[in-house]
Amino acid sequence: MTHRAPIVLMTDWVAPLPPAELFASAREQGYDGVEMWWPADPARQRDLRAVVERSDARVSLLATSGHSDPRTHIAELQRTLREISESGISPLHVTLHAGRDHWDDGDHDRLADAIRATRADTALDVLVELHRARMLFAAHAARRILERHPDLRVTFDISHWLVVAESMLDDQTSAVDLAIDRADHIHARIGHPQGPQVNDPEAPEWREVVGRHLQWWDRIVERLRNEGRPVTFLAEFGPVDYAPSEAGSRVPLRDPASSNRWMLRTLRERYREPDHTVSHSAP
Repeated sequence: MTHRAPIVLMTDWVAPLPPAELFASAREQGYDGVEMWWPADPARQRDLRAVVERSDARVSLLATSGHSDPRTHIAELQRTLREISESGISPLHVTLHAGRDHWDDGDHDRLADAIRATRADTALDVLVELHRARMLFAAHAARRILERHPDLRVTFDISHWLVVAESMLDDQTSAVDLAIDRADHIHARIGHPQGPQVNDPEAPEWREVVGRHLQWWDRIVERLRNEGRPVTFLAEFGPVDYAPSEAGSRVPLRDPASSNRWMLRTLRERYREPDHTVSHSAP
């Protein structure tokens, strides 16, 4: 069994910065690297490549299509993935915000086939995120897609499923189990049945919810380590409106950057080396 310390990435969501500043800030705060959206502008792509080449920080990428038409959407995702593969950047993985929740099964099947083929052609580690409004928007719908497409791999962000189901998914454990088996990357944010992000992950009222997320992540970490693969997380508490805010001010009840640093510390402690097993206690 191979045991490795987790790779924990900083999001570009909370404080958008130019790549050089973003990567420097991530390393200063103790992150291993950055997860960021692939820029559409060629000049920004070249700038990103130059920063990646100079930095010791790791990089993971996000990509999507804004088109609702399935054919156009699929074609744009394929173009973007080919663009990334030819950029000279070697990301840990590329997480797709892929599909639309209102597409029919045939459209999602064509999308899944295209993702699998493009993953093979580009040699990129292409993952599909569990995310509202997208292909894998809910536990019940994602289970059917994942069963039909056994090669589809995912980025695990179960907070979205909690909101859609308005529950902790106790009655949909088979879908959760399947997503855990397919997960190769984790977006570490604490959601609950009424929202995708708790107001403060250290508040005592969220202890049970935090503990449930950690138990799900434990299983993914254990599987990846058993397979000898790297364990990767994105600390992903987001800004207002994801972050609950004070009425009339749009000031978050807790600075999301602080919540992300708490997440960084929690992940470092829970999955640290040289432990031979993960801890199953809440933080």
